[in-house]
Amino acid sequence: MTPPNRHPQDDGYSAGGPHARGGDGARRRAFEALMAVQERGEGSQGAVDRAARRVPALSTMDRGLATELVYGVLRRQRPLDRWLDGALDRGLRGVDPAALTAMRLGLYQLAWLDRVPDHAAIAATIDENREAIGRGKVGFVNAVLRRMSRDRPWQAGVGPTLPPWIETRVRTYAATLKLDADALVGAFAERAPLQAHVVAPARATALQAFAADGIDVATVGGIPGAFEVLDGGLFAGRLFEARQVIAQDAASAAVVEWVGAAPGMTIADVAAGRGAKSLFLSTAGAAVTAVDIGGPRLAEAARLADWAGWPLADTLATDASSPIDLPEASFDAVLLDAPCSGLGTIRRRPEIAQRRRAADLTANHDLQLAMARRCADLVRVGGIMVYAVCSFAEEEGPLVVARLLAERPDLQRAPPDDHQAWATALLDERGDLRTHPLWHGVDAFYAARLIRR
Repeated sequence: MTPPNRHPQDDGYSAGGPHARGGDGARRRAFEALMAVQERGEGSQGAVDRAARRVPALSTMDRGLATELVYGVLRRQRPLDRWLDGALDRGLRGVDPAALTAMRLGLYQLAWLDRVPDHAAIAATIDENREAIGRGKVGFVNAVLRRMSRDRPWQAGVGPTLPPWIETRVRTYAATLKLDADALVGAFAERAPLQAHVVAPARATALQAFAADGIDVATVGGIPGAFEVLDGGLFAGRLFEARQVIAQDAASAAVVEWVGAAPGMTIADVAAGRGAKSLFLSTAGAAVTAVDIGGPRLAEAARLADWAGWPLADTLATDASSPIDLPEASFDAVLLDAPCSGLGTIRRRPEIAQRRRAADLTANHDLQLAMARRCADLVRVGGIMVYAVCSFAEEEGPLVVARLLAERPDLQRAPPDDHQAWATALLDERGDLRTHPLWHGVDAFYAARLIRR
């Protein structure tokens, strides 16, 4: 888990810092990460982390700047490209990827980092990436950025930041939840806050522990163990050192808490990924079997649980859209955090907005329904199944559950337990969990809680 995207101004950054010009500084690492994301298809979080950790290590201040630049360029890529396209005689068609990345990087600084002088932003961007841009293209990049500095097209307005089909889906989601559509669209273009989830045994004293370490936090909508970090170093605090907290969006925390894990329960966490949800189910005292198609991810899940001192009961590497090699009707609860488009997490993984297509949702729906059918078979009579996706798309959430319920008369929606009153504020008219960035800045998740009769 990595720290949040911090604005360089919050770190006391100045254009005259040690890496403002030349060398292997923040803009060089940001360029590397952007090329990894945009040209090699890597994820932004991993790309930023690898670039920042490369020797020589960046200072905390420069790492903050590099992170801000990468996520800022990815979030604002549509307006950046509109401005650049309008400034070039032949538009962006045929522009070398390295030159384009450098121009996006410089232009983002001109438009959004007000306290960085234009000349410093342009010079430092080119100086740190001169070799990568290529000798024959440096003059071209410099000329374009200087023209942008003079013309300042952003003063006429930024315009859309989301692809049209995603913006349409966001507005539909806003209408479904009776939210301000413009505000919700705008929220998806902003940085996500740093949120954290404290394991169940440490929650009673968590506020005191945060305060003792000078970490200013706020609770998030009553979700058990969920906090937003307002100030201070979460990763240097005693709770993190004691393996009692991880960085996790509160929407994700809400999903795992909605399972209602309790001591003695047997729970299958299907599509467990790297195991954050498995960990929290375990800390509630449940015996957790983590299931995922990826063996390396399961190994990470097991290591995370062992690191925190709450080992998993078992792991199983299998394709959960096919019969799962576990006894039917044998689990008190099954959590299926199904593979999805990830549209609800585009503030944290902004590259998703450029990579996904509307057609993906139909293919995802079929896979998700197949997995939900298999997971329902694992739940004992009277047990709970939670189906969840980190997406606000109807095809990936409500429509999957509607088809599952139509096929399975032994399933019905389950109301929150007595200790889950916190969930009431997040339930839609069907009784399903729906989260969004206008509510405490959380990601946009969907989850349905079903009981097997």
